[in-house]
Amino acid sequence: MSDPTQPPSSPPAFPAPAGPSRAKLWAAGAAVVSAIAGVASAIAAFSGNSSAPAAVAPPTGVSLPAPQTASSPAAGGTGTGAGTGAGAPASVRWSGKIVLGLEGIDLTQNPPRRGDGSTFGYRPAAARSGSSSMTVKGTAALWTDASAPTPQGCKDLLATQSRSEVTVAEGDSVCLVNEKSPIAVLKVTATRYDEGTYGLVEGELTTWNLRGTG
Repeated sequence: MSDPTQPPSSPPAFPAPAGPSRAKLWAAGAAVVSAIAGVASAIAAFSGNSSAPAAVAPPTGVSLPAPQTASSPAAGGTGTGAGTGAGAPASVRWSGKIVLGLEGIDLTQNPPRRGDGSTFGYRPAAARSGSSSMTVKGTAALWTDASAPTPQGCKDLLATQSRSEVTVAEGDSVCLVNEKSPIAVLKVTATRYDEGTYGLVEGELTTWNLRGTG
């Protein structure tokens, strides 16, 4: 039996229930704040208050194809190609020094052949004119352009300005043709009025692979 004079003993102490730590409380609060901010951003985006997203740049080292234009072949355009000019000029058929006299030269031959006693009267031919001048007889046209004679240039000149006789002097260039012979040009280097039967014309003759007709 207990002693009534002694005070009753204290009931046993039980540990207090453990509550949430301060760190956990801060973490929970931050999560709530972040969620609220996210909702606010979504509402702002739907209401049209947010700015448009920035353009995304391509990764470094990656090149994007250039935009096609209407003139590019891939886009169905015609474009303009190189090398669409005129064809190449006629090639040289023969070139060399000649002495032109009254007997003339056959331009259809390669090399051109001078006339002789049995083949007299080829054209072009040389003849005197007046007291000191020399002429070239046949279908001829004097080249007066500053540039060097060309096959097509001589052909065009002969078609529009040819004569049956052209007076020449040293340094002149004369475009020549005879019926269906190749186009030719004679660069006069000397005129010899007192030589030959009716004078002589010396020069450098060039014939081209270009016909005067056809």
